[in-house]
Amino acid sequence: MYTFLLFYLFIIVKATIAGICLQKQKPDQIRLAIAGINSVNVGWHSYACPFIDDNPNPTPKVKYGLSPAALTSNSVNGKPSTYNTKNFFTRTSWFYGVELQDLQPRTLYYYQIVAMNNGLASDIFSFTSPPALGDRSQPVKIAAYGDMGVDGLLGTLINGVCLFERAVIALQKMLPSIDFVLHHGDIGYADTTPLLVLGKTYDQAMDEYQMGMMNITSKRYYMTAVGNHEINCTQIPFLRDACPKNYMNQYPYSNRFNMPSKQSGGYWNAWYSFNYGFVHVVSLSCESDFPNAPSGNLLDTETQVNWLKNDLAAVNRSITPWIIVQCHRPWKGSIPIETVFS
Repeated sequence: MYTFLLFYLFIIVKATIAGICLQKQKPDQIRLAIAGINSVNVGWHSYACPFIDDNPNPTPKVKYGLSPAALTSNSVNGKPSTYNTKNFFTRTSWFYGVELQDLQPRTLYYYQIVAMNNGLASDIFSFTSPPALGDRSQPVKIAAYGDMGVDGLLGTLINGVCLFERAVIALQKMLPSIDFVLHHGDIGYADTTPLLVLGKTYDQAMDEYQMGMMNITSKRYYMTAVGNHEINCTQIPFLRDACPKNYMNQYPYSNRFNMPSKQSGGYWNAWYSFNYGFVHVVSLSCESDFPNAPSGNLLDTETQVNWLKNDLAAVNRSITPWIIVQCHRPWKGSIPIETVFS
């Protein structure tokens, strides 16, 4: 009798906590990416509620339109994913991506992530859709960089200001004059955080990074590449075998970002391409899937190489005369390696 009452009480408490949790749950880590011809991907993150690992938003949806008062179009191809982020310190994270299709070129759009169950909708954000293919009426302006972290050397305080915060402030100042961002890998350096900050997990570091970047990624396309800190769990070899499998082989990276691999015949955010006006952009994995790759292979040594050959062969230089390739490891450097390490 008492066992039954305790079990019934537990069910009530669990349902009550979940209900309160959902009412306060608001989409965060919002990010934009180019998804293909006349299409944009909107991604975001939500936590599962305590005691409940189930997906809190099984049908992710975004409304969008030409006015914040008239969000009359609905997203398609909603996709939830997770990689079992729950541990003693954190709740399970869920990641979402949807597509906004049939966009008019170079047009200001407004969008809002629809509330899940009894939760909260996001704020209303805006972006300008990509120009038409081959459009040369305006220059293409890109912010390009690699290696940005929230902890350790790249998150060090200098004169009372965190380097990460300084970088975000600099990017925000540049925002009116850039069309999109190319981040050439090493995004957040979360794999080293548990070794540097006691009690702080990989996912807490990535959540901090993506929340810190949201004022940028919710307004400009944030196009990423794989770095060694994405494809490997830790850069300390003798600790690598201790990493859970769901943190190896870029699992967190490929759940947290939505690049146009499917639309361009690439693979799992590792390699892909897209067009932006008169520019063709190619993003490669310099970590895997080519002969003598430093981090092994997701598939094999030939698929990415053959994809690259075919992708470049298909470019019409009269329409997209500029080809930009991003990759974490540069082919060449103007500074001797001894100078870099000194």
